[in-house]
Amino acid sequence: MNENEQKAGSVADQKSKIRERYKGIDPDELDVIPALPQEDIFAVENEQRVAVYARVSTDDPRQTSSYELQKNHYHDVISKSPNWKLVQMKAFPAPPSSTVTSLN
Repeated sequence: MNENEQKAGSVADQKSKIRERYKGIDPDELDVIPALPQEDIFAVENEQRVAVYARVSTDDPRQTSSYELQKNHYHDVISKSPNWKLVQMKAFPAPPSSTVTSLN
C-alpha cells in the first residue's frame, strides 16, 4: 500500500469514527458551522499584491534555463491577471558548486 492509499484509508477511518460518535444524537441539538466558501483568487475585483520566489537548486548545466523560465512564467501569469500587482520577485540562481543536500 503506497503512502497516498494509507492517507486515504486514515482519512476514511477518521470520518467513520466521527460519524459513529454522533450516531443517535438529535440533529436539532447540533450546531452546524458551514464552511466558508473558497475564494477564487482569479475573480477578485480588488487589487491583489503578489510576491513570487524563483530558485534553481543546483548549478547543473541542464538547469541553466530553469531560473529564467520560472521568472518568465511568473511575469506571464501576473500580467494576465489584471488585478494583480507584482510587489516583489525574489530570485536566487544556484550558487557556484551548489549541490542538493538532505535536510534531516
